[in-house]
Amino acid sequence: MEEEKIKSELNSTCDVSVVCALVEDALKSSETLYQTIFENTGTATIIGEDDTTISLANTTFERLSGYSKQELEGKKSWTEFIEKHDLEKMLNYHHLRRIKPDAVPKNYELKFINRRGEIHDIYITVDIIPGTYKSVLSFMDITDLKNAGREVRKLNEGLEKRVLERTAQLEAANRELEAFSYSVSHDLRTPLITIEGFIRLLLKRYSPQLDEKGQQFLNAIQKSTKQMGQLINDLLALSRLKRQEYNVAPIDMGELSKTVFSELKMINPGRKFKFIAEELPRTHGDASLMHQVFMNLFSNAIKFSRKRDVAIIETGGFEGKDENTYYVKDNGVGFDMQDADKLFGVFQRFHSADEYEGTGIGLAIVQRIITRHGGRVWAEGKVDEGATFYFTLPR
Repeated sequence: MEEEKIKSELNSTCDVSVVCALVEDALKSSETLYQTIFENTGTATIIGEDDTTISLANTTFERLSGYSKQELEGKKSWTEFIEKHDLEKMLNYHHLRRIKPDAVPKNYELKFINRRGEIHDIYITVDIIPGTYKSVLSFMDITDLKNAGREVRKLNEGLEKRVLERTAQLEAANRELEAFSYSVSHDLRTPLITIEGFIRLLLKRYSPQLDEKGQQFLNAIQKSTKQMGQLINDLLALSRLKRQEYNVAPIDMGELSKTVFSELKMINPGRKFKFIAEELPRTHGDASLMHQVFMNLFSNAIKFSRKRDVAIIETGGFEGKDENTYYVKDNGVGFDMQDADKLFGVFQRFHSADEYEGTGIGLAIVQRIITRHGGRVWAEGKVDEGATFYFTLPR
């Protein structure tokens, strides 16, 4: 019996020693893993005691602070590295977090002063180790990021300033150009009226005394003065757009389009037309300016479908989520889509004045009116297959 008891005690002792060895190995493995993670977090990390003494610091914190681990651990307080103003706020939060962990933030942005007196912008994370008075503090150096942000803001401020200056210069130049255009156009009308008057008198009173060549010369002068008069009127209309009062009211676009086409049909008595008026969405805008839009687009369609036996002109539109779209379509000579971007420029012409009259300003006026209403304008077409002009207006 005694021998069995001794054997049992020996077996128990053996089991305890094995377990102890396993526990010791597990602790060593866990400590090694912990130290590896602590050293390789990628941020400057320390463990601070309740009195803010640094009990453990990793290599990254050594580099950030300028002190060695031997100089830091058990000898330095992490508060020594924090700028005074930031420290007061952070300590208040830090103490409060021990009472109410979720009541205050655990992330802060502050100034960190190292051994050499260099100031770093730091993003710090503070976590209290459960069941202890120790804290894990991670310091992420965001100095370069902050400097880059400040540089970007500085560049943006400079860019905004330059944009404002250039915008002011452009607006001033546009005002001067419009004033010049208005002044020149207005001043040209008086001598042009005089020229037209004398040409009419010459043709009326002295036509019989002129040979055929002389009459051709006077007719050519009269035609040129009419073209110049139209150009002056268009320039004045263009320059008046920004000065013109903008009166917003409901507009029946369908009724307006029919009215405008009837006006144009009356001044083109020898032409054959087929006018197709689809339903057009109602809108809000300046009725007189919308009248001008339809006048210019219909005049354009009538002019460039002159060589057709029957000019087919169609207008329509549809509602969208944010805007209404309208169009004027014709069966005229069309255009090459490579020139589509040039159509709405001032003085842009793709045909000679002898072939198709005009000043090259009508579509530019359309674009300015639609832009002023907050819409867009564009065109589609094919050579000898007609063209369609679109414009939108906000709903």
